[in-house]
Amino acid sequence: MAASDRPDPEPFEVVGADGTVLRGDSFGQGGKAAILLHGGGQSRSAWRGAARRLAQAGYRAVAMDLRGHGASDWSAGGNYSFDDYADDLARTIDLAGGRAVLVGASLGGHVSVVTAARHPAKVTALALADVTPWIDEGEIGTDIRAAMRRMGEGVSSLDEAAELVARLRGDVPRSDVSGLRKHLRQRADGRWYWLWDPAYLTEENLSHGGEGGLFVAEARRLQCPLLVMRAECSTVTTPQQVDQFRAAIPWLRNVVIAGAGHMVTGDVNDAYANEILPFLASLDSQTKDMP
Repeated sequence: MAASDRPDPEPFEVVGADGTVLRGDSFGQGGKAAILLHGGGQSRSAWRGAARRLAQAGYRAVAMDLRGHGASDWSAGGNYSFDDYADDLARTIDLAGGRAVLVGASLGGHVSVVTAARHPAKVTALALADVTPWIDEGEIGTDIRAAMRRMGEGVSSLDEAAELVARLRGDVPRSDVSGLRKHLRQRADGRWYWLWDPAYLTEENLSHGGEGGLFVAEARRLQCPLLVMRAECSTVTTPQQVDQFRAAIPWLRNVVIAGAGHMVTGDVNDAYANEILPFLASLDSQTKDMP
């Protein structure tokens, strides 16, 4: 697609119940709304390429920064429960016309599940990028959360940032670290910090989510068409978790994104657009099979 054909983003703001301001971009003027939510430690930039493809296909694609991430405000009161996230998203859906498809990666996927369960009239379908309500609460999950907390303390260099990202991905550090620069800011102490609030990773917030069983309980109430896109090389989402999800939601559709790993800071989620677009095109026929 030529640069001149690429839809320009239209910035927007949503004010949360506690006054926290959420910021995002809207691509495309008409059509059905699709709201794309990034993973923990990411920002809306991760979905920019996919949002442009959806807009070119006739959808209104909305990519937002979750509270405490990217250009959105950090919550002054440390309000990062899934009640807060779901309320933010419900307000964003209202701004987008009152009904929308939700596309969520990792943390954004969990927020989407909770919102879809609580606001079924607002959500027409749900597409999840390498995430299910069943999460790893063992060694892998603990290691990921520990690495994210360490990232929140800042790093001494971009090379150290690349090493932490590689640890999360289960990969080798990237040789070119320049792409990470836009995701960090250097403060007066000389250390580099990611553009997200470490307070969202508190044990209280986590226990209210996965460990407290919130995701599974809410997932069992889902009523909308559902697509789970598992990354082939994911260290987070397993085929067994997808099977558990399907046992609760029999109409779940599952695809595997070849060669993809779980998304972390600095990654883009464009690989998922190839499955999101046909899923959206199939919604009319899928709805006929819903209970």
